[in-house]
Amino acid sequence: MIAELLDPRHPLAELAGWDERVRLMVRPRRFEHVLRVAELACRIACANGLDEGRAYAAGILHDIARDLPDAELLRLAPPECAIDSAHPLALHGRAARTLLERWGYRDPVVLEAVEDHTTGPRGNNGVAACVYVADVSEPGRGVNDDIRELALHDLDAALSRAIISKVTYLQGRGIQVHPRTLRAYQALPCIGGTSAAVLPGGAPSAPGSHPPT
Repeated sequence: MIAELLDPRHPLAELAGWDERVRLMVRPRRFEHVLRVAELACRIACANGLDEGRAYAAGILHDIARDLPDAELLRLAPPECAIDSAHPLALHGRAARTLLERWGYRDPVVLEAVEDHTTGPRGNNGVAACVYVADVSEPGRGVNDDIRELALHDLDAALSRAIISKVTYLQGRGIQVHPRTLRAYQALPCIGGTSAAVLPGGAPSAPGSHPPT
């Protein structure tokens, strides 16, 4: 493990100095959340045979744009839909990826996990699944303990539960589901690509669970 960490190609080697940059970019309480997400994402990755280094790195970086002003979020991540325009906070994952790429961060797996942590993983990015689940269930949130415990032995089941819970919560309040979250929901094996269970209407709102990410 030590030899791997010393390898300059290892994601944690690329992470050197980024944790301090994140600390300077976010409020103190946000940084405490970031550290909890990184630690939990790493634990989930380890328990599921996934890349612990990348999971930790994505956890550290995921909220680097979370406390930016709305105008800056809109500049870094032009809206894709009405939800993005109405609630720029929905863009902080995409904005974070843009920032990281401009600042020279290169790991594509980590970058995708950072981008998707607000709306749900695409494809089979296990690292993104670790970070998404860790973000909604880290102990400091005080919710989703069941999802956290499930993730430590069955990440796929935990991810499905997290996404379904988010969609159900939003729809139950007549809140529009972000198109990216809707696609992640419809891609779940237990849903089987069926869209009938989710109605895309409702009042536009930023994607999020309770509490928001």
